[in-house]
Amino acid sequence: MSNPYQAPDPYGGYGPPQQPYGTPPPSPYQQPVPQPGYGYPQQQPYQPPQPYAPQPVAEPNSMATASLALGFIGIVICFYGAMLGPIGLGLGIAGLNRAQRTGVGRTPAIGGIALSTLAILIGIAGLVFYDTLTKSLP
Repeated sequence: MSNPYQAPDPYGGYGPPQQPYGTPPPSPYQQPVPQPGYGYPQQQPYQPPQPYAPQPVAEPNSMATASLALGFIGIVICFYGAMLGPIGLGLGIAGLNRAQRTGVGRTPAIGGIALSTLAILIGIAGLVFYDTLTKSLP
């Protein structure tokens, strides 16, 4: 025993290694420091976060939204769909043209065109049904 102040090993030399006097014991939560060349990947140095730069907000495509709303209303109010449908169809085509320029609102424009076309067809079918119904009555 080289250190006279160190207590003898109660395990007979087979226990955990003894720390020299005055050094704190290692923390069980401390991760081993990776050494390059020993199978650990090289850790990248810390990069501070970049300053916040606000992203430009795209202008909403209101023509496409209006087309979608008019197409839906034209289907719900089926008799007047023949009047609201062409307005919604025109707004949908204009909204699709704007969406090609700006990249915003393509899906509502296509949905508005489809719903407005369907509203026109339902309105025409309603008019034909009304005409045949009135002609068959005495």
